[in-house]
Amino acid sequence: MRGEFVDVGGARLYCYAFGSRGAGVPIVLVHGTFTSSHLWRELLPRLPKGHRVLVLDLLGHGRSDRHANRPMTVAGHTDRLIGLLTELAVSPACVVGHGLGAAIATRLAHMCPQHVAKLALVNPSFLATNPKDIRLPGPLKRLAAFVPFWKRLPGDWLASALHTALVRGYAQRSVGERSLDLYLKPFRTREGRDSACAQLLALKASNADTVQALAPASLTSAVTAVLGEDDPFLQPQRAERVLQALRQATEGRLVVQRLPGVAHIAPEEAPDRLATIIGELLAT
Repeated sequence: MRGEFVDVGGARLYCYAFGSRGAGVPIVLVHGTFTSSHLWRELLPRLPKGHRVLVLDLLGHGRSDRHANRPMTVAGHTDRLIGLLTELAVSPACVVGHGLGAAIATRLAHMCPQHVAKLALVNPSFLATNPKDIRLPGPLKRLAAFVPFWKRLPGDWLASALHTALVRGYAQRSVGERSLDLYLKPFRTREGRDSACAQLLALKASNADTVQALAPASLTSAVTAVLGEDDPFLQPQRAERVLQALRQATEGRLVVQRLPGVAHIAPEEAPDRLATIIGELLAT
């Protein structure tokens, strides 16, 4: 695998291709907030053969540019993803999004259905069915409330606080601690701290970005929702509201897959099961 930086609207996004070209549609993997393309490392070798896979780092995450006052909302990330897919001529594709990435993928499928043949929404904790539907997980909500405070402190402080907040998303804490050390490393610099602060604020401002995408009959592609049954960031009552909205958006074509014993980070916690689900989606 050899990565490259692609300029999208003046921002460099890091991405790389995995697998070999074949008859199958390409697969695009979109990670969630405060992770990176490393999220998919266990999933990649398990995906069906014959599909070219595009993996990217969202702006402000991983190796991509820091935010530099560019929007970090779902809408902002989606616009850059559209630019990346257009630049690389990747379409139509099976787009797999995790967490915030699921919200980005949903907005992409609604805005540019020509880019999305199939859609997999994994732990879709940031999908909003109305402008007030998103409720940030308690720890992230508290961190977002103190952004002016974090901006005056070294990046290590905020990265450590994010580590404590996000490790709850893992069924196995020891796995989460190791992974989060990797994901949060870019946020320990001054520029990284500012990107983390911008992302925290953008999460609060993204509430309306998927509402239209979840309107009745708004999604034309095949859609599978994958939920970890122990996900602390997507409580059962809200998960059912999201699923109901997706059923209406797909006119009843939604496929729901539940993963027992899995929390929020399904790509790491259940890569075999997730690869099988994606394979089934590709076969439809």
